[in-house]
Amino acid sequence: MKRTILIAALAMAGTLLAAQGPQMPTFADFDRDGNKKVTEQEFQLTQQERMTQRAEEGRMMKNAANAPQFGDIDTNSDGFIDQAEFRNHQRSHMRSQRGGQGQGRGMGRGAGTFQRLHVGPSEKE
Repeated sequence: MKRTILIAALAMAGTLLAAQGPQMPTFADFDRDGNKKVTEQEFQLTQQERMTQRAEEGRMMKNAANAPQFGDIDTNSDGFIDQAEFRNHQRSHMRSQRGGQGQGRGMGRGAGTFQRLHVGPSEKE
């Protein structure tokens, strides 16, 4: 019985992960030669491959025109994207995808803690 539940849970988790869609690319996806810097050529080649893959999978390409350009990420204009620039761009992108919202209700300080709620007549009555 436990084995059946475990298998069902794993199958459900796999389905949920697949439904989330494409994962954000990592720095290593773009840093093709592994030198800790992404050149404009590496960036464009990787970006084009990702777009081609999505098109072949039949995914909608509605935001392709809004894809970031190399210069949008290379904020210090040194001709390379380093890990910090890449990370900053992804964080900015994630914030914009959420509509610029910060922590949601109940997700701030003390989240996950229980407070004692008094239900019923007060103890003084």
